[in-house]
Amino acid sequence: MLQLVKHLIKKYFWSIVFRKKIYKDAVVKNSHFSKQLDTTSSFSIQQLNIFTKANEDGILLNIFTKIGTTNKLFIDIGSNDCINSNCANLAFHHNWSGTFIDGNYKILNRGKYIYQKYFKQKSNQFSFIQATVTKQNINEILSTTSYTKQIDLLCIDLDGNDYHIWNSIDALLPRVVVVEVQVEKGNTHFIPPYTTKFELYEDDRPKGASSLSMVQLANKKGYQLVAVNKGCYNLFFVQEDIMQNLKTLVIEKALENS
Repeated sequence: MLQLVKHLIKKYFWSIVFRKKIYKDAVVKNSHFSKQLDTTSSFSIQQLNIFTKANEDGILLNIFTKIGTTNKLFIDIGSNDCINSNCANLAFHHNWSGTFIDGNYKILNRGKYIYQKYFKQKSNQFSFIQATVTKQNINEILSTTSYTKQIDLLCIDLDGNDYHIWNSIDALLPRVVVVEVQVEKGNTHFIPPYTTKFELYEDDRPKGASSLSMVQLANKKGYQLVAVNKGCYNLFFVQEDIMQNLKTLVIEKALENS
């Protein structure tokens, strides 16, 4: 009963908690930040956290100012409630559309409620897929979105299997990929065993592949590292053939400065 009450509070009073992320102050902050960005200057991490906590909102706006957008489509794998998401600021303040994928029905449904509440008749520009993502089903799940193969942004946050899932994806060719790593492994080669026992990952222990191993996977798939968030646990990759206004970030230097 207590859990049900907590869920209802989170679902129906979310608008109060996140009002500052959606309305006046957030709009002004996004506008002010965007005016400071330059399409040609060297990439620099500028702080903007509307829905994020470690500069991801600002980093993504900076990247897309440099490389432009094509269809403003995102897919967020491991989206949680779709609000605490690297894609939320793009959705609420920059006219992006996309798909949220998560294995937790209650949490995903809470996010769906929020998006339907605020976007109303435009809420159909977002889709919500409840699924436990595996190496075997990921491409089938992605194919159900009916998106073109090239989208602007793919985010992966799966608390352990991130490396294996990205390595398995061939149904998409995202221009930008954000993926979580286990920064505690530092500049070492480490790829965790693939697992379907996700309950083992629902704790505070570090998890996922090392930064170095993820960078090597990205390079193999045709991407270059361009940024890391504060704390270096989210890595930002861009397709190597659209890097004209960006410079490759050396992961060793990024870790040294973290």
